[in-house]
Amino acid sequence: MLACCTAAPAFAGPVRPTGPPAAQTRIGAIVAQLERDHVYVTDQVPRALPPGTAGEIKALVGRLGVPTYVVVTSPARRSDDDTHAPSDLESLVPVLHDRLGKDGVYVVVDPRGTLGEVQQFGGTRRIDVEDAYEAATSELPYEAGLMKVLDRFVDIALSGQAKERALHPSPRPKSAVRRELDAYDRGNHEASVKNNTALGVGSGLGGLIVLGLLVGRRVRRGRRRPAPPGKKKPPPKKKPAKQGGKR
Repeated sequence: MLACCTAAPAFAGPVRPTGPPAAQTRIGAIVAQLERDHVYVTDQVPRALPPGTAGEIKALVGRLGVPTYVVVTSPARRSDDDTHAPSDLESLVPVLHDRLGKDGVYVVVDPRGTLGEVQQFGGTRRIDVEDAYEAATSELPYEAGLMKVLDRFVDIALSGQAKERALHPSPRPKSAVRRELDAYDRGNHEASVKNNTALGVGSGLGGLIVLGLLVGRRVRRGRRRPAPPGKKKPPPKKKPAKQGGKR
């Protein structure tokens, strides 16, 4: 009896985890990868991110000359069992910095490179990475892709003109879809102009033909028109008869 009472506290209740399993699993996996390597690439979209993507990203951001941690992942989705997971990529940056505990540039982007957040924590060499990323995404077409966005980001960050380019970005090139739509619209417009021109020319020729027929008919009727009633043609004059021989 005493043994049972003594052992009871050990089974008083289950040990509760420090956070939701889904959130801890996702963030923990990312942090564990960043501790081994500075780049984490999700394996959920293998077609968009082939196996060699992580190495290419590491070479790109290495040009910044400061510790840089890159996370390529899809935006977190809230659900009933994942209420404490970051709701977007922006909130994931400070969480990763706190968990990893290292200063440097943190880049969190989606697999397409269109959504993301960049911040620098600590360090003696400051880089305007936030404006550089904003300028990079503003200057490239939407379908540019992750690698082109990161390459442009690094170039702008090292140019010393990140803020100026973020405030006054160059015109964004048209996307491939937009170019196809414009070409389609131009084709329709040219076809419409040709049709209208042909219709106008045809209508003009048709009008001339009808006018010619009417004029010709009027001329022919004028030629065949009879004399008005009450006016008879005078009878032809008879020639005087020739007189007989001389008397």
